[in-house]
Order: sequence, then structure tokens, then C-alpha cells
Amino acid sequence: MNTAHSAHANARDRAAEFVAAHGSPLARARAAALVGAGPVAAALEQLDPLVADGTPDSLLLTLRVCDELGARADLRVERACLRLAAAQRADGGFDLGSDDLDRRVVYTGMAAGLLAKTPFARPEMLEAAGDFLAAHFSPERVQGFRFDDVIAYASFFANALHEQSDPVLQWCGRELERGFRARAFGAVRTALVFACCDAHALPGARLSPDELRAALHAEQSADGGFGLPVAPAFERVDESLDALVALRHLRA
Repeated sequence: MNTAHSAHANARDRAAEFVAAHGSPLARARAAALVGAGPVAAALEQLDPLVADGTPDSLLLTLRVCDELGARADLRVERACLRLAAAQRADGGFDLGSDDLDRRVVYTGMAAGLLAKTPFARPEMLEAAGDFLAAHFSPERVQGFRFDDVIAYASFFANALHEQSDPVLQWCGRELERGFRARAFGAVRTALVFACCDAHALPGARLSPDELRAALHAEQSADGGFGLPVAPAFERVDESLDALVALRHLRA
């Protein structure tokens, strides 16, 4: 094992140990599956209450976990897709029970971007979601270090076919790099965008996997976790899980 690979594997294992020590049962199962220390099936079983709950946040988390564990054809994904299809409004965006446009844009980008990687989303569903996102896009939407908008737009337009994919991704890539260089976006968030896009490069972003790997390793705390070291451990579990997803995507 070369030095770079060994350092990366060590960072990954330490992050998983941190989550195992401080996370919920679902978090622990996800971390174990991400590093090959536990079965994927055990993590997926933890999602059943979320699917039954059926709230927008529960469905999005279900899609995220299934995606990160490579279970994109799982029955839980199909059920989440059916629920979201039923909640798609005439304008193509998903209904979150409110008219908060910014929240609907971010949610639609993330959820439809994940569904685009599965065998269950109908083309017309994705096309309508893409039209909704495109209709509400402008450069200002992703400028000013608006991370949630950057990852939502990048996730959808990197994974779904749409006539606006190239120009939107150019803006997302530029703003992602700008946020990273300005230290407005940390390495975990930045690398997570690439993982969500199933890519190691984005148009407009001059960020290499080697640079992101080094930045991820530098952000890891002595206890193996990620996030602000002064924060309570349980508050750092989610970012540590995001880091695990990023480390897996960027494995040396």
C-alpha cells in the first residue's frame, strides 16, 4: 500500500470510528457500510421508518443513503420515487407544504438529482423538474457563497439530461471553486458536491482530486471527526458522515 493510499485509508477509518462512537444507529450503520466494516443491508433496514414516515426530509435522506451505499435500485428508492412523483406540482418542483421558493428549488435539485441516478424516475418527471430549476436559475442564484443552491443545481444538471446543463454547470463549477478558495466552503462540502455529481471534475472548477484529498485530511480533527472541534461530538456526526462519503469518492 503506497503512502497516499495508506493516509487516505487511515483518515477514512478514523472518521468511521468517530461516527461509531457518537452516532445514531442509522449513522453507525451507514459509516460501517461505507468503509466495508458492516453490511449494506443493515444500513438499508434502518431506513424503513423513514420511508414509512414519508415526509420530504425523510424521503430525501432515504435517497441520499441509498445513493451513497450504491443501492440505487433498492425497493426503498422506488417507494420514495413514487411518493415524490405524487408530490410534484404542475410547475415541476416538489411540494414541500409551503410556497418557500428557495427551499423548493434546493429540495427539487437534490431530490431529482438523486432520482436521476436510479431506474425509477420517469423521463417526464425529470424533465419537469429540470424545467422548474432552469426557470428559476440565474447566476445570482449560485453566487454569494450559496452552497445549498450550488450543490442542488450541480447535482441535478450533472446527473440528468437537460438543455441547460452546460451553462448551469459552468456557473456551479466556478462558484464552487470560488467558495473553496475563499474558505467559505470547507473541503468536506466541496468534495461532497463532486460525490453527488458522480464526478471528479466539473466545468469551470479547477479543483483536482489530489487537492481535495489533501484538504480533507487537513480538516480532520485529532479525534477522527470533522466539523468544528469545539462543537459537541454528536453535532459533528453529520459532517463526519459527509466526509466519509467524500473520502470514499476520492479514494486514492
